[in-house]
Amino acid sequence: MKYQILFISLLFLLCGCSATKSISKPEALILKNVAYGPYSRNIMDIKLPANRTTETPFVLLIHGGAWTMANKENIEGFMDTLYTNGISVASINHRYANHDNVHYPEMLADVDAALNYCISKANEWKIRSNNFVMAGVSSGAHLALLYSYTTDKKINAITEFCGPVDFTTKEVLGYIQSAGLKEVLVKMTGKDYDLSKEIDPVFAKSSPITQVKDIPILIVHGTADPVVPFIQSQSLAKTLEDKNIKHKLIPIEGADHDLNLKDSSIRKMVYSEVVNWINQYGH
Repeated sequence: MKYQILFISLLFLLCGCSATKSISKPEALILKNVAYGPYSRNIMDIKLPANRTTETPFVLLIHGGAWTMANKENIEGFMDTLYTNGISVASINHRYANHDNVHYPEMLADVDAALNYCISKANEWKIRSNNFVMAGVSSGAHLALLYSYTTDKKINAITEFCGPVDFTTKEVLGYIQSAGLKEVLVKMTGKDYDLSKEIDPVFAKSSPITQVKDIPILIVHGTADPVVPFIQSQSLAKTLEDKNIKHKLIPIEGADHDLNLKDSSIRKMVYSEVVNWINQYGH
């Protein structure tokens, strides 16, 4: 009788432990400056909310800076907004474009390496291993779009702020030159251009608008942006509409390249739209 009681007690104890283990959810995880590749700028920050599952959307976030400057810290507020709304996010640095050996393919390779690193940690971090969301700001938006449209990985959704998407015409290249941005574009593409001559095909190949895929995309852009003209986002939206691809363009009236995000009402509206988009299409 004594052994029967001990056996039953042990059985209840084991069942209790098993049940507790099965319903336990992961705690929040925050990691800073995680190395994801061999280059000095191959580092990223990770913020994973508590109680996440493999159904929780996972966003890879790319900073702006004309492909040649700035860091993940410049968009920390964006990252924190996603995290506090229960979205897993990795915010990356990538190699800067230069005249020698880093152009858009190398920066896209960094993006891919960062995503591969996250995939390799999927079980440990309790995150999904596919169906990601890409997000970026300015030049980071360009990389997020171009990566999404050229990768073999499944990208569920994109959110982008004021990204340059079209370098295919002399009109656009002329504006870039007059705005003093020709050098950074030459670094990004790895090719120079002369408006009196035929444009190298690399400028079309590095233009997201020429390679769109059926991925739901949220576009946010200031109508008075002097760096990346608003017509860039209008052209992308028109291309997406013609191809019947789900998209939403949010114009910020009178805003320049910073989208007037210092205005709390605009910031709240924009980030709310982003979170809603990710929750709708990022699962």
